[in-house]
Amino acid sequence: MRRIAANQASENADSKEGSIQFGNPAFPHSVSQPSGLVAEFIVYETILKTKEIARIETYLALKYGITLEKNYLNSTGETIWDRKTERLFSNNIAGIARDDHSSLYQKQGTSCSTSDQLVIGAFKIAPSNSKNPATINDMDYLIWGDNAQTFTLGEKASTEQQAYLLSDKKWLMKRSGTTANTIVTSLQIDTKTLLPAFFPKENFCLAIDRSGSGDFVEQNCTYILPDSISATGIASFSKIVWDTDGSGSDMFSFGVKPTLSAAVPANDLNASKLLSFHIYPNPLTDGHYTIAAKLDKRADLIIKVYDLPLHLIDSRKVTGQADYLLSGVINAAPGSYIVKLITPTKEFSQIVIKQ
Repeated sequence: MRRIAANQASENADSKEGSIQFGNPAFPHSVSQPSGLVAEFIVYETILKTKEIARIETYLALKYGITLEKNYLNSTGETIWDRKTERLFSNNIAGIARDDHSSLYQKQGTSCSTSDQLVIGAFKIAPSNSKNPATINDMDYLIWGDNAQTFTLGEKASTEQQAYLLSDKKWLMKRSGTTANTIVTSLQIDTKTLLPAFFPKENFCLAIDRSGSGDFVEQNCTYILPDSISATGIASFSKIVWDTDGSGSDMFSFGVKPTLSAAVPANDLNASKLLSFHIYPNPLTDGHYTIAAKLDKRADLIIKVYDLPLHLIDSRKVTGQADYLLSGVINAAPGSYIVKLITPTKEFSQIVIKQ
């Protein structure tokens, strides 16, 4: 196998047989310079077999974040991503891997065809693959793809998602290699489309379904908060290890904790402080709900109910109490709703699900 950089001269510039040319040979002087850049091309002195081509295409796809319309194979010919088996998640495929026989050493990966800018890297995410200081063992692969849904919070949510509201977009993480489930990774993702202004940044989270089923039942999930979210909305996570149960795969998504709270400033000594705020039942079976709220002193409250696009569904004011027990009803279609409790100084919100 011979790799030739795009701007590298032919090995024998005086020999036509030793040179490589692009374009129509009938018009050799029609263009003086190429109009684009070629990252890499590979020349073989033989006709390649189908599996050999698939192994080379896997190398190129994982190196450059290109999704293949075929199975992914490692250098031994083993299938490490089966498009038929994983057909629901064979979109925007990327990965990190080391395969010495194919000269693949990809320490961080992203798909070039997705807008959420999901990047996963071994150890930490560096400005380039070559600057990433991580070490990966030979034949270890972590490959992920998504279900092609939009990276937004859905109008409807599973009844299992009572503590966290997750995006419709889900990813499958596949592990191959004997030590790939010991790789400590970092992750970055653009939150702007998922995290509306009314959700505090600290409520954004990564949810990993360790069962690999995609049901995201809470007892099977690990929830991880970001280390930080930048001013431009990029959330950064660290110290993430995949496939800790050895099953070969994980499912993951992103979402928010529905219990949103805001602290009263310490210097506002006269402000009422919210001691507790609960809505039950959740999910709602017939739209009826009860709010239990407790303040440290008497204060007026405003209750507002919104759908996820922030259309106002209901609004009312209650006065003069420190302990409130209020009933309400959501006369709207099944889905997810935001109930806001507004004190004279702060707002507090919870998400409820109407079945």
